[in-house]
Amino acid sequence: MALLNPFRPTAGAEPPVLIGRSKVTHDFIDGLEEGIGSPARLMRITGPRGSGKTVLLTELGDIARDKGWRVVDVTAVDNVAEAIRYELEGSPQQQEVSLGANLGLISVQGTSTTMYREESLRGIMTRIATEQTEQGRGLLVTIDEIQDADEHDIRLVAATVQHLIRERQNIAFVFAGITTGVLDLINGKALTFLRRAKSEELAPIAHDDVARAFRHTIEHAGMSIDAMALDSMAQATAGYAYLIQLVGYHVWAIAREHAKTSLAIDKHDVQEGVSRAMDEFGNVVLETALADLPLRAIEYALAMTEDQEVSATAEIAERLHVAPSSLTSYRRMLIKHQVIEPTARGFVAFSIPYMRDYLRKHGDEIRMRYIAR
Repeated sequence: MALLNPFRPTAGAEPPVLIGRSKVTHDFIDGLEEGIGSPARLMRITGPRGSGKTVLLTELGDIARDKGWRVVDVTAVDNVAEAIRYELEGSPQQQEVSLGANLGLISVQGTSTTMYREESLRGIMTRIATEQTEQGRGLLVTIDEIQDADEHDIRLVAATVQHLIRERQNIAFVFAGITTGVLDLINGKALTFLRRAKSEELAPIAHDDVARAFRHTIEHAGMSIDAMALDSMAQATAGYAYLIQLVGYHVWAIAREHAKTSLAIDKHDVQEGVSRAMDEFGNVVLETALADLPLRAIEYALAMTEDQEVSATAEIAERLHVAPSSLTSYRRMLIKHQVIEPTARGFVAFSIPYMRDYLRKHGDEIRMRYIAR
């Protein structure tokens, strides 16, 4: 029997086991069961790139579907409101209308193709939520990467959800995105309602939870792993959801090469698998996060590598020999690109694991790209 790789290091792909997010799923289940007005029916999920936001949205959608709810999942696009409306009703349909007229001696018959009038977003959401509520079910709308959505669209969606809650309809709304982007959006004009959403910040997954998930997945897929190798494997992920899948994928692939003689994953498999995973992580995640940044923003990030954890913005300015105010736009740019995150007033840290190590190793190479332009 083939030893199929159980790990799924693809953006948004559902992993074999969802770990470290039980509080969020339990809160959501409670919200569905507690009924109209439950705070967990309005939820915002935030976290850095690769923290598992999309996977969690998928899981919450599956939970709602299992309970008979109608679920609409969209990712922020140019027109989120239209995307939701389309998912609920589909594209406009054509209707043939028969025409007839008696003009004395001449009788005329024919057809005319017309379009159904499209319902507004509020109209279709109200109709479907009402139908679902009457049947003891409900409507769940999820929006991923909401920080990329047009503010006008989000105001429209938020106003509709708020209206349906007032009308005592079974409606739930869950949105996800990077922390700073979501906060910037909901602090905008006329989005006070969304600030009340239950906040679920996706922190790194605990080491023990990662180790248990690795052992469970590996053993159920037909291999085994010793305690020391398991600990090293879990440690390498830094509790980062995407890295859990990526490390697992490469370690499994290495171990499978000796499956005919041994089904046990050892420390050598882990060392080689982690090395391959880190190479791919650097190319796929870290390099992507740095792409298209101007040189000054790169220099800002490189200046942060002198610190072990948190960096003071004033000290970064000193290292670059400029006034702190001249770096404000670059700090914001790095935050928007999910390279760094504010930890307190005047302090920042890298938001993606291993970014500091990557910049220390490849800093000169990255600088040379700008010189060569």
